[in-house]
Amino acid sequence: MHILLWVSSILIASGLLLLSINSQATPNQTASSNIKGVTIELNKYLGGTQGKLKDKSALIFRFGNGSANNSCSIITTDNYLRHSKNRLENINLSESNFYFDCMWGGTYYFLSNRVKTYAEVIIKQPDSQFPMSMHIEAKLISLTGEQANIISGDISLRRQAK
Repeated sequence: MHILLWVSSILIASGLLLLSINSQATPNQTASSNIKGVTIELNKYLGGTQGKLKDKSALIFRFGNGSANNSCSIITTDNYLRHSKNRLENINLSESNFYFDCMWGGTYYFLSNRVKTYAEVIIKQPDSQFPMSMHIEAKLISLTGEQANIISGDISLRRQAK
């Protein structure tokens, strides 16, 4: 009987030791760590138009970096823009009155509610020295799972000459 208790305590101790070793081991790479990403730096206002978002009157602002094939778009309803207190935000498609997407290097990047994505736009009101500007940060995803991190400085909404 004593031998059985002794063997049982050794087996229990061995199991605890293995659990301790496994908990300190580095975890295997997860699928999300295998996702490659791209950083998009916006620096130029490409112009704005009027449009629709969910059948509501909306404004569309386009931004880029000088390459004709690369652009990102902010689409926001007039009402949301007026009442946003100079900050537009959409986390995982939580805001239906503001949307942000990019077509960059032939890949379409967008907000999703299936993976962590967000878009934030800070609007800086004009004064006597500077025109209205926007500061943009976002994390978007492509259909293939590629992530895009979008950053910008303060981009003037005065359209620049080509």
